[in-house]
Amino acid sequence: MFRKIAIDEALISAFVERWQPDTNTFHLPFGEMTILLHDVQYLLQIPVEGRLMSRTSAQLDHPEVGLCVLLGMNSEQLSGRSEAPEYGNRGKWYEKGGFLAEMASRYLQVNGTHVTEAQSYLLLLLGSTLFVDKSRDRVRPVVNLFLDELEEIDQYSWASGTLAWLYRYLGQASRAGARGVAGCLTLLQCWIYEYFPGFRPSHFEPPVVGPDEAWASRWIGQPAPGSVADPSVRLVFYRRALDRLTPSDVFWTPFHQRPHQAVRRSLYTGVIRFADIGEFYDPARCLRQFGYRQMVPPPPSRPQRADRPEAPSGYVIRIPESFDATWDALLSHMVHIDMYSQPWTTYPYETTIDYLDWFVAHSHCRVLRDDGDADRLVDSAVVRFDH
Repeated sequence: MFRKIAIDEALISAFVERWQPDTNTFHLPFGEMTILLHDVQYLLQIPVEGRLMSRTSAQLDHPEVGLCVLLGMNSEQLSGRSEAPEYGNRGKWYEKGGFLAEMASRYLQVNGTHVTEAQSYLLLLLGSTLFVDKSRDRVRPVVNLFLDELEEIDQYSWASGTLAWLYRYLGQASRAGARGVAGCLTLLQCWIYEYFPGFRPSHFEPPVVGPDEAWASRWIGQPAPGSVADPSVRLVFYRRALDRLTPSDVFWTPFHQRPHQAVRRSLYTGVIRFADIGEFYDPARCLRQFGYRQMVPPPPSRPQRADRPEAPSGYVIRIPESFDATWDALLSHMVHIDMYSQPWTTYPYETTIDYLDWFVAHSHCRVLRDDGDADRLVDSAVVRFDH
């Protein structure tokens, strides 16, 4: 699961432009889609079931304290205020909410115990794969909050934590003033490849994976992105391709015809968390990804506070800790799929007759406004959805 693939930044950017943080979905010409919990489990082979990855406010106030304990440093050494040369010759250890991964690794090779070496390995591994910072060389100390007790690591829902982290940074990256995106981009890009075959690398046939293998491993060894070297040219190409996308271009259920039968919690509706990050998860907006007909969804849940300015630095989403109880009450906080099972869908992307009109009225279906063909494609999709 931890082997990375070659990231196509232009492709990622084209999808980020369509991310709507108030619903945590991508808005496409024919409706909403998103990365769901079963997608994370299939693509990365990390567990959905387990404890919600939340922490108390007191634990989140000073996450660097645990980092000091792990690294055997005091706060001055961690912040770079120490005059000792081994701490000051490469700049600050701890800056802008993260610590230098390379320096921590070197320190632990010399001074670590077996326990701290194991914790640091997991810390650097998770910080460079699932919980990636935009800096690419720093790891946020909140990751360490889940490594205090090594014997409890397998008790957490790492899939929901990974997804909450990615949702948050997709939201930040969707702002006009954003520069770059954090999170597990391997997950995002492999999700695009599995659901949208038209964006897969040309002349590359992914192998079939075994039942216990991560589907993301199918894309290891793919060729470099695109035949056009200029990322800006590729971005325009991807924008136009997404504007022209039709529902028949999507592989709606790539992993299982009824994925909720294999990963029941994928139907959960409520809050998912990773440390100080909380996001709403709502599969009712993407029923076609479960193999069922899409209907107009209920209004999205509202956080206690939501500030989404153009500058990502002011991006704040606050959801009360009391909402976390929904995770442990699955039966009363899930989409009851039985109500969507009859009549059976006659084709994979079926919707109710009123869905597309509702969606067009509440969304911007296209990015490029000068493409008349895109307008005609959206109009033609009405016929496909209403028959």
